[in-house]
Amino acid sequence: MTLSQLRVFCAVVEQGSFRAASRSLDIAQSALTHAIQSLEAELAVPLLTRSHLGISLTPFGEKLLARASSILKDCERIDQDMRELEGEPTGRIALGLTSEPLAELLVPVLKRFMSSFPRVLVHLSNGSAQTLIERIRDGRLDFALCPLAPELDDVDLHIDRLYRSSPAILARAGHPRAHATSIAELADSEWVGFKREGVVGIAANRLVGMFATHGLGMPKIVITAETLLESLFLVCETDYLTMDPGVLADFKLFSGSLVRVPIRETFQPRDVSLIRRSNSPLTSIAQELASMLVSYARLTRGVARNG
Repeated sequence: MTLSQLRVFCAVVEQGSFRAASRSLDIAQSALTHAIQSLEAELAVPLLTRSHLGISLTPFGEKLLARASSILKDCERIDQDMRELEGEPTGRIALGLTSEPLAELLVPVLKRFMSSFPRVLVHLSNGSAQTLIERIRDGRLDFALCPLAPELDDVDLHIDRLYRSSPAILARAGHPRAHATSIAELADSEWVGFKREGVVGIAANRLVGMFATHGLGMPKIVITAETLLESLFLVCETDYLTMDPGVLADFKLFSGSLVRVPIRETFQPRDVSLIRRSNSPLTSIAQELASMLVSYARLTRGVARNG
């Protein structure tokens, strides 16, 4: 098995056909076909299914794709490290994060980082913690900043727990229930849920759990949104409620439009954490940014607990 074979395999999957992959790699289509056939023969399993609709991955192909993508990303990072030794650091950092660490950590640190490394491109990717961890594992992200349950620990992940974060009930300013002090007062309210890629968000699950704990039945989640912006726009413009990090009400973008509903019940907190693969070192520039973020979090918020 060679890196060339893995590159061909990933290109064929990414492009959706041998013809498109041939154009992308500037390699004869017959050479791509031979590379895939040789790879299948070496592994003794079928990787792709071909039909008039195009190509699709077999279960073996899906497994190889995750591994191959990770290997190729590591090779890119090795090349980036070598280029950095030649002069001013360049390259790209792929960072995943959710809304709270975006504003709480990245925004204060990013300007200082970019002034030191002006030729480095930082690419931001948003998603749920589950989605971001999957992208870390398959090599699409260098590291991520997102909330995790305190008990979560995985041997293939290095987790720096930075600070505790608790969600809150958010409403528009002037909402008729904006001053409610108990979840029971919100039993008949309508809610915006957060749902991405077919997975119901943890926040919605915790809201359901709180309603169940207090014998309130199911919350009336009448609409779901795939992004935080959609969710908060609906809350700002209607009487819908949502459950999200309480710090969102302090952000400049929403200050004056959103308020926390001061219910006395509390939700289980999460640890905002920096997560990366434990068996794959970061490039020097990615490590620099990660270290700056960890230092800033510990200076301003204290340490939650390292996992």
